[in-house]
Amino acid sequence: MTETGGERLERRLHHFLAHPLAWLRYIWVREVRQREVPFGLNPRFLDWRPMYRVARPGLARLTGHPTAELDGYFAELAPLAAGLRKEVGALPSAGALMQAPLLYVLVRTLRPRRLIETGISSGYSARLLLEALRRNAAGHLDSIGIDLFALRDPSRPAESGLGSRPVGWLVTEELKDRWTLHLGRSEEVLPTLLDAAGDPLDFFLHDSLHQYPTMRWEYTTAYPKLAPGGLLLSHDIHANAAWPEFMSEEKLTNWVELDHDLGAARRPLV
Repeated sequence: MTETGGERLERRLHHFLAHPLAWLRYIWVREVRQREVPFGLNPRFLDWRPMYRVARPGLARLTGHPTAELDGYFAELAPLAAGLRKEVGALPSAGALMQAPLLYVLVRTLRPRRLIETGISSGYSARLLLEALRRNAAGHLDSIGIDLFALRDPSRPAESGLGSRPVGWLVTEELKDRWTLHLGRSEEVLPTLLDAAGDPLDFFLHDSLHQYPTMRWEYTTAYPKLAPGGLLLSHDIHANAAWPEFMSEEKLTNWVELDHDLGAARRPLV
């Protein structure tokens, strides 16, 4: 279920007290100056541990796996986190889903084989999902997005590719054998993908246009195609009523909110 007011305050305090100066700088750049924040100025990117600690109980409830197992999967991320800090710290995050490390833990734990995400930008979430699939030695990710970065900084051009970088640029060559990028709107691409022959859909993530019609359409289109036990995830679940309405209609009472604004539910086994 969605976090209570007390849980929300506790989460925010947990993050802030872990890195108070980093959070003050982040608030100044993003909320006060309304500028796009580089990866290296985002506290959730600089240190994944507070986010994981906040989400850990929800991950355990969602997966049904012991926290010790989840901790082991999260520990695998340490070298990747260090490498990414050097690789992209000065570049704009451009709409990246900062809770992507939690997706890594989910995929390592539940081992989905067919995954779809909508709304790819830099490929931060795709990179971590694909790293998990590589460790699992199974699975394929389809990413859907438009060739345009969601930059808020008016001083930066909004053309595709963040200069010379295409969408999904964070996905390395060694990971691309498990990945297919589809350029286009989800309304155009998703139905064809869902109807394609192959493994059942095990994992669906909404992170495209966070408006009620798009969110409702993606949930209602993807959910019936999920295999029993499959994951439905959505970012920005507080943007409008789409997520709570869908959870209520499908009687998915055991859904969880992971860290902030990332909703996760599993299709019942029967």
